[in-house]
Amino acid sequence: MPSLENSVTLISRSRVFPDQKSTLADLKLSVSDLPMLSCHYIQKGCLFTRPHLPPHALLSHLKHSLSLTLSHFPPLAGRLSTSQDGHVFLSCNDAGADFVFAVAESVRVRDVIGGTDVPDVVKSFFSYDGAVSYEGHNRPILAVQVTELNDGVFIGCSVNHAVTDGTSLWNFINTFAEVSRGVENVTRQPDFTRENVLISPAVLKMPHGGPKVTFNENEPLRERIFSFSREQILELKEMVNKKRSSTVGNGDINGFEVFGKQSNDKLNGKENGKLTEMLESLLGRNDAVSVEISSFQSLCALLWRAITRARKLPSSQTTTFRMAVNVRHRLRPKLDPEYFGNAIQSVPTFATAGEVLSRDLRWTADQLNQSVAAHQDGKIRSVVADWEANPRCFPLGNFDGAMVTMGSSPRFPMYDNDFGWGKPVAVRSGRANKFDGKISAFPGRDEKGSVDLEVVLAPETMAGIESDGEFMRYTHKKCQKDQKTLSESHSSHVEALVPVEPRPHGTFNTIREVYDEAVGSASSKVLKILQVSNPSMQFMLYKDNVSKAEEKRAMKGSNNVTALEELDAIMKGFTGSTKG
Repeated sequence: MPSLENSVTLISRSRVFPDQKSTLADLKLSVSDLPMLSCHYIQKGCLFTRPHLPPHALLSHLKHSLSLTLSHFPPLAGRLSTSQDGHVFLSCNDAGADFVFAVAESVRVRDVIGGTDVPDVVKSFFSYDGAVSYEGHNRPILAVQVTELNDGVFIGCSVNHAVTDGTSLWNFINTFAEVSRGVENVTRQPDFTRENVLISPAVLKMPHGGPKVTFNENEPLRERIFSFSREQILELKEMVNKKRSSTVGNGDINGFEVFGKQSNDKLNGKENGKLTEMLESLLGRNDAVSVEISSFQSLCALLWRAITRARKLPSSQTTTFRMAVNVRHRLRPKLDPEYFGNAIQSVPTFATAGEVLSRDLRWTADQLNQSVAAHQDGKIRSVVADWEANPRCFPLGNFDGAMVTMGSSPRFPMYDNDFGWGKPVAVRSGRANKFDGKISAFPGRDEKGSVDLEVVLAPETMAGIESDGEFMRYTHKKCQKDQKTLSESHSSHVEALVPVEPRPHGTFNTIREVYDEAVGSASSKVLKILQVSNPSMQFMLYKDNVSKAEEKRAMKGSNNVTALEELDAIMKGFTGSTKG
């Protein structure tokens, strides 16, 4: 590939203001926002094939769409301000966002997605390179850069990390895309309320001149996208859960393991908790029984092992795998799903290099699973209290050479961003907040279960995982070929070449597994589990049928289930029917 260095030319920079004046009061930064003042602006964007509009018409259209979108997101047109007592606020003063136009005539779509490593030219598709979030006092909170390529266009967003997390950022970009393609009533309105445990009277004292990032911005790094197809991820997940789903520590069948699919099933409330207690009592266990290990946790464990192996760490050295966890649904009471701002906490999992490598993949995945499962309301509040006792900026980096930090999420709707000429060809990020061991998870373009991991490592460590048999076994074998095929197609109708993930594990499969596990078993504990769980199975079916009735009612514009439909659901629960 020819050198693409210095191939992006800045053409214009302008200021875009909200279409309507803001009526939103100043927003106080939370205990999740304030630590991000020392982090770079988030840089995320989407690569598209060339739209049919000429450049001047496209730019005018996107500017107008951005103006309309900012009326839904007044904070992104505001500025940071600090009160005399040291509290940092977000002033929704309609000061505007930056809009940048650049041209990269020699860069083609295939140059961006066709190579092994992410090319450095991608970093030039974003504004505010190296800007720290504290600078939001004097510069816009948001900058949108549109870069015209030879055969495509890249729309890159740089947004202050003390103002948004990934959930809020992608909600904004999704709304921007909706407005661009003419949607009048946007799908998700942001929630700007600030009455929750994350809002604190604590003051974060800043050094003179503002905080700096806590990692070496100039260390040599390699950046590569590793793709994992739906089949490979399911194979990995099945292998990780194979033994955990059938046995517990003493070798008996783990009945709750089958019932614990709370992340995928509709039964996730008090009834489930009572059943857990009964089953744990029957199995003679005092410790909490963990739920099924997810596909993503299995994938993280695979990566943790590969990086640890490639770093050639002493077996006694402690390694850390950090995951950014969304706390919106974990707090009690829950935050609104569209709560605007940072609502994330960093959840660390610790293990020695020897443990990670000498034990099997199931063990490593289980450590991650336990850390995430334990991070509920009580733990979240204790993290808040700890920060309030010692306010500080977030220490981002790989400080001991043995850390991995996972950010972003394959659940973010990155490929929903159709601005009017088709969904993105790819998602990429800029230089911001990257260091040895920084990983970002994106959904695959098919949006049906494949995952792309953006991996940033020291060159020697990257070479190590590229030759790691266990890790590379699960990466998409046809990734390079598929990327080339995709990049050579200039049609908005191009579809990714990865298969579709089956429907989530549901109520019927959960019940069937319980009975299947009991076949041929003489264990008295299993028989007791089945006796106890029959009413619970009936309740699960009842709830499932009520949900189906509610969905049908919603399609007809009604939110209420009739008494007759309620009775029908009860009868189906008793008879074991799942038919709608």
